[in-house]
Amino acid sequence: MTERTTVSRRALLKFGGGATAAVALFGISACTGDEAPNPFGDTAGGDPDALESPLLAERVAAGELPPLTERLPVNPLVVEPWESTGRFGGTIRRAQTDALDNGILQAFAGVGLLEWNKAADASQPSLAETFEKSDDNRVYTFVLREGLRWSDGEPFTSADVLFTVDRFLKNDVFWPGPPFWFSDAGQQRPEVETPDERTVVITFERPFALFEKFLCHPAVSYQFIKPRHYLEQFHPDVTDRAVVDEAASAAGFDSWDQYFADRDNWWTNPERPVMGAFMVTSSASGGSGTAELERNPYYYKTDPDGRQLPYVDHVQVQVLEQDALDLRAANGDLDMQGHFLGYNTTQVYVQNAESRGFEVLRWQATASLLSICPNLSHQDPVLREVLADVRVRAALSHAIDREEMNTTLLGGLGVARHPLATEDSDYYVEGGGQRFLDYDVAEAERLLDEAGLADRNGAGTRLLPDGRPFELVLLYVANDSGVPQTDAFEMVRRNWAEIGVSIVVRPVDGTLYTELRASNDFDLDGTTMPENDWDLEPVWFIPTASNSHTAPGYGQWYSSGGTEGIEPTDEIKQLMDEWDALRTAENDEARIESGRAIMRQHDENVYAIGLLKLPFQPIVVNNGLRNVRDDDPALSFYYGREGISKPEQMYFSEPTS
Repeated sequence: MTERTTVSRRALLKFGGGATAAVALFGISACTGDEAPNPFGDTAGGDPDALESPLLAERVAAGELPPLTERLPVNPLVVEPWESTGRFGGTIRRAQTDALDNGILQAFAGVGLLEWNKAADASQPSLAETFEKSDDNRVYTFVLREGLRWSDGEPFTSADVLFTVDRFLKNDVFWPGPPFWFSDAGQQRPEVETPDERTVVITFERPFALFEKFLCHPAVSYQFIKPRHYLEQFHPDVTDRAVVDEAASAAGFDSWDQYFADRDNWWTNPERPVMGAFMVTSSASGGSGTAELERNPYYYKTDPDGRQLPYVDHVQVQVLEQDALDLRAANGDLDMQGHFLGYNTTQVYVQNAESRGFEVLRWQATASLLSICPNLSHQDPVLREVLADVRVRAALSHAIDREEMNTTLLGGLGVARHPLATEDSDYYVEGGGQRFLDYDVAEAERLLDEAGLADRNGAGTRLLPDGRPFELVLLYVANDSGVPQTDAFEMVRRNWAEIGVSIVVRPVDGTLYTELRASNDFDLDGTTMPENDWDLEPVWFIPTASNSHTAPGYGQWYSSGGTEGIEPTDEIKQLMDEWDALRTAENDEARIESGRAIMRQHDENVYAIGLLKLPFQPIVVNNGLRNVRDDDPALSFYYGREGISKPEQMYFSEPTS
């Protein structure tokens, strides 16, 4: 059995700022008392030759479930374990800070026609037994596994996919505009045919080069998998409209679509049948603040010995404040956690790991790059013109002392760069993300003078071309689980004051933040940004919708076909054209060429100003939990975060003395 790679104590002792504060906050509580082994994990075991969990075997014996042979498909998906085949039983304990966040299901119960392979660099069949696509990326054909069943035992067939497409994805009530992950560049949703109960054929009018990748993305893949036999009772296209409306009203909803969405929510509605490894039996929205998940008795995957997965019987998820979550992790009370885990408490995790029976792994910290996005489509035409000048953005970047920020906030371990694809991406451009990073106040001053912002008022603030002071508001949602945002932005404020640019640092709640961005009513957006896999969420790098972080007014123009929003500059239109070429590419070579062109344009123009990213993301893992990856994978939203470790094959080893 392989040994996991743990975080170097010597490296972590170099942490500063937040880590020191974390020791002061958690040190006494987290380092005292007896060990806290997982009482559920210690019960794992049973007959190592059994093909199903004792939990399910008891239900079969009681006549509550059919035998395993009738619950598995004819050809289950066989999952090769990371270390070894496992034993049934136990509960994985987790926590999160948002009761409504369903990321746990995407990580531990993700499901789709396709899924990522272990390296997350290509697709593999999942609910589909076979998959083919045409040479021009227009026609996608899936043949489902024979004998698939929902968690309530009802058959899963092509009729479920057809219902999902016709009654949901093509319904203008749910989707006034077509989802970008289910429409070609002409904004056309595809035609779907089901020649038989196992075959699904999806045909796009134009090539859609990214559709295969979207079907692997856990936040998208499940959108195609809805239980027709359960949800059709809530849909007026299938059930009498008066009956549906009456049921919606009785349940307290204003419209049938709200009620449908509520019943379709697999995180808050335990009645909804699922196809993933776990099903919710108790929602976190209840008074307890704890969600309970139980294994799906009809799950379609096995290990190489034919034993039905998952190995673990239950997952428990507590909703906690960030400090309490980090404290539970430091106490050894969480069994497998990366997402929601605070980076600046890593030193405490490491100090307590041995005594508390867990290890600390280092995974790649994706989407941790703290950045500042100037609003290039600003409502104010003067500010729009100023922020559109690359010299201004370059000056703002040169004026930031990232070395001081890194030393103060991350003990010198952070990575300074702009948000661009890394070497792990098809779209990587050599040297990308390094332009304008040097702390050079003189160069910043020169660039601003050259851009026509040389004049200053009595307070030393530079003046805009119309005579107003160059004053901006930096909008952000406070979240210090990664790079401490408030501290970082305050340092930027001080740095920019030195070159005559005044900013107000303004933290807001998530709702107001979203509203202000969507209405194009902000100057600067402070946010963490992804670097790779941006083609699965293009709005980060191309303004394709009103939720763009860099130019929502242009994004609204793009998504509306030019009928709304603000018409972009030719420079931004070039980005949009390359994006259209990327998504309609007929082959990988053309797709990659367009992706690299987008990255080169970002590199040359620094549309988003990067500050720092985390060197890694800590992952705490119970010593008794096996088959957890230790090879530094990416904790990425696009891979289902912890889901990249294929949680269905994790298991608790026998207790040791």
